[in-house]
Amino acid sequence: MSYFRTEYHRNGDGYTPVLIFRCDTCGDEISEMRMRYEEPENNYHLCVCCAFKLGKISERFFLDALGYGISSAHAAVDDNGEIHVWIGSPTPPWKRSNKQIRNSAKYRAWRQAVFERDNYTCQKCGKRGGELNAHHIKPFAKYKKLRFEVSNGITLCVPCHKKEHSKKGD
Repeated sequence: MSYFRTEYHRNGDGYTPVLIFRCDTCGDEISEMRMRYEEPENNYHLCVCCAFKLGKISERFFLDALGYGISSAHAAVDDNGEIHVWIGSPTPPWKRSNKQIRNSAKYRAWRQAVFERDNYTCQKCGKRGGELNAHHIKPFAKYKKLRFEVSNGITLCVPCHKKEHSKKGD
């Protein structure tokens, strides 16, 4: 599709024409001043999101277009066609192993929040301080959507944590 319409932007004493394109996939309007993917010979234009989803542009081009200039930023499209942007490991969050997730900053923040809520006290025996574990009430591996819910965590000392797992056969 060729350009959709022309807008005129004030420029000093006059006006400058600015072409507005329409994304051939989603229909969003794209100013010629914004980054986009185009094949002029085919009158084909895509916004950066659609171009990234269709594999027409690289991850780095997409991130630069959005203003993520740091090298540790990453982007990927999940199985539902949603784009995710994150900082850190190049492995997409939905493809990370349980071990990778347990070593993440998000997991450490969840653990800290559980300890703070429980005042660094074992919720089974009442022991305060020492070596503590943040235990998932509903198992980490089975309930992926509850992994970072503070309400699904409980502070346990090491002996109580071992008892909890031996009781359940986890």
